[in-house]
Amino acid sequence: MLNAELKKRNLPELKSREEMKEIMQREVYGFLPQVDYDISVSEPEFVEQRLMCGQVHHSYVNLTIIIGEKKHTFRVDRVLHTDEKKRPLILLNNFHHFESQYFPKEELSEYDVDWLVFCYKDICSDDGDFSNGLAPLLLPNGQAAPTDCGKIGIWAWAAMRVLDYGLTLSGTDADNVAIAGHSRLGKTALYTAMMDERFKFALSNAAGCAGDSLAHGSTGVLWKDGTPERGENIADIVMRFPFWFCKNYAKYTEKSISDEFDQHFLLAAIAPRYVAVCSCSLDFWADVPSQQMCCVAASEQWEKDGLNGLVGCEKYLEAGESMLDGHIGYFVIHSKHFLSRHSWKNFMRFIDIHK
Repeated sequence: MLNAELKKRNLPELKSREEMKEIMQREVYGFLPQVDYDISVSEPEFVEQRLMCGQVHHSYVNLTIIIGEKKHTFRVDRVLHTDEKKRPLILLNNFHHFESQYFPKEELSEYDVDWLVFCYKDICSDDGDFSNGLAPLLLPNGQAAPTDCGKIGIWAWAAMRVLDYGLTLSGTDADNVAIAGHSRLGKTALYTAMMDERFKFALSNAAGCAGDSLAHGSTGVLWKDGTPERGENIADIVMRFPFWFCKNYAKYTEKSISDEFDQHFLLAAIAPRYVAVCSCSLDFWADVPSQQMCCVAASEQWEKDGLNGLVGCEKYLEAGESMLDGHIGYFVIHSKHFLSRHSWKNFMRFIDIHK
């Protein structure tokens, strides 16, 4: 059934990883600025030292990015084990400051991983203003060129700098580093992993259109009683959030697809590393079938390398089902648009299987 559906969508064929990476930058997210930078980090400030009976501490540092004569500082929270054991490190580009529903601190501290968490709005505002936060350091002239990155690119660049810092920590297993995000920050996590091969895992929760969902086959949002019942398309997302992307992306609003690419290019460009995608069963705006189909379409890239992509995919998954054994993991939780404990449980299983 899935292969027949995939054929109907008439997707552009996958290319080499470098070609797909170049296309996704040029046409969707923009190119990251090439700048010389320095980083300075403050001494840790402790918040909580009793997690896991004192085996895990919550602290934070202030990380300062210096580019030329300008600098920008933002907070990075740390949930770190206190022993000398090397562990996977997960970076969460979060919607909120540390204490949030998307990051249940006490519960997540019980996993055998370390965490760095930062708030995306501490990097720059989530709007068309490129004059605040880190934005003017990276794009002093704003989005002057049609291929200049948008806000997703700026958030991704900041995540790479957090990783620069994370790799200095004595407990970090540099071979098992993950970048995670929800919704627009799920799109950002995928783009970050495509751009930076130091990330072994990309964990995308409900990224949807321009993230982990195919545009081919999506007919646009259908609203009923104030609720979306069908997935958004390129026209929908560019109308509301043009500043997330490079200006080139707007040229696809009329057809809402490109004959040259689709979002399976983004996942495939991360190969041969690992991608896990979560769909929320009641998140109609994300177009759940198109999220699973995107994973199916991207799998071919791993298979070219003699690796498994999405393993065991014979039908559309129901809520509560998962496929985590391949280099692409996919699962569906019973939820609206939300990053829940159920998502984290599956992401942790995926990392544990493949670390």
